Amino acid sequence: MAATALPGMPAAGQAAGGDMLPLWAEATGCRRAAGHGLGGLRFAFYGRVSTEDWQDPVTSRARQRDQAVALVAGHGRIVAEFFDTGYSRTLPWARRPQAAALVAALAAPDRGWDAIVIGEYERAFCDSQYASMAPLFEHYGIQLWTPEVGGRIDFHAEDHEETMLALGLQSKREIARTRIFVRMISRLDCQPRASIICSWPSALKSIRPPVSGVHSWMP
Repeated sequence: MAATALPGMPAAGQAAGGDMLPLWAEATGCRRAAGHGLGGLRFAFYGRVSTEDWQDPVTSRARQRDQAVALVAGHGRIVAEFFDTGYSRTLPWARRPQAAALVAALAAPDRGWDAIVIGEYERAFCDSQYASMAPLFEHYGIQLWTPEVGGRIDFHAEDHEETMLALGLQSKREIARTRIFVRMISRLDCQPRASIICSWPSALKSIRPPVSGVHSWMP
């Protein structure tokens, strides 16, 4: 699904840090109520894999979607999917094609879904991205579901807000740790030993970096 710009909204590359998205939503002056229907909630699944070369997009997508399906079981079904391949979590949603397409669909009267579900927090958000996106979801009456809170996020609950903040900082730290380990391996200029692999951040556990040129690889 190609990302499309909405009327009055800056192009994805022009939205510095994605901060224009909530402002644009407020400027539309319209709020849509979610219609849940008789069959429960209709979910849009969002997922992401950062490095197509060193992570298997098929396996990663399947794992994320399976977790999302398990989370919404009994509450509704997934009817749409947005999945970014080859884009870092540090990029704002406006600069990830499928995330931007999801945002563009929020204002569509016939979008066909009422809530967003993610299989892993860090696949969707990093640092303060959640704080930037939550007002936009709430503006359109869209629920956000994540395994870390066991279901729907309450945008006004203090404990949920603190959890999202902590997860954002953790996600940001993991990126920093990953970059440090990549530079360390680059200096070694050899195949990583098992003892080194065991101490890698979780983001690297399933990734086998190249023997040479590893300095050019980033998550």
